[in-house]
Amino acid sequence: MAKLTLDGLKAKLTPAKMTAAELLLEREYAPKGEKATYESIAAELGIGIRTLYEWRKEPAFVQYMAAISDTKLDSYRSLADAQLVRLIQGTSNNGMAAIKALELFYKINGKLVDKREVVTHEQSLADTLDVDKVKADIERLRQSM
Repeated sequence: MAKLTLDGLKAKLTPAKMTAAELLLEREYAPKGEKATYESIAAELGIGIRTLYEWRKEPAFVQYMAAISDTKLDSYRSLADAQLVRLIQGTSNNGMAAIKALELFYKINGKLVDKREVVTHEQSLADTLDVDKVKADIERLRQSM
C-alpha cells in the first residue's frame, strides 16, 4: 500500500469520509465514558452504521486517520519534552531523577544504543580431544592424589 501525502489522501476521500475519520479519531482520544458511539457518529453523518464500518476498511480512509492522528500526537511533543525534563531534574519525582527518563533522553539523542554481540569460536573436534594430552592430564591428577 503506497503512502500518499495528506493532500493526496484528501483527494481520494469525500468530505463525509474525512469528517467521519475526524469524528472516529476524536472518539479514540476522548476520555473513558465520553466516547461517542459508532451509531451516534453514523447518525451525525447521516449514514448507516454499516457504511461507517465499510469506510473504516478503505486504505485511503485508514491512512487519512493515521495522518491526522500523527498530527494530533505531534502537537503533544513539547508537553512530552517538558515532562521528560522534569523527570530528569527530579522536580516531579521527589527530587530524584528518574533513571528511565535519563535512559530515554540519551536514546533520543543517540548517546545510548542497545548493542548485543554474539561471538562464536569454532574449534575442530581434533583440537579439543588430543588423546595424548588427556592421558597426560589424567596421569598428573593421579599423581597429585
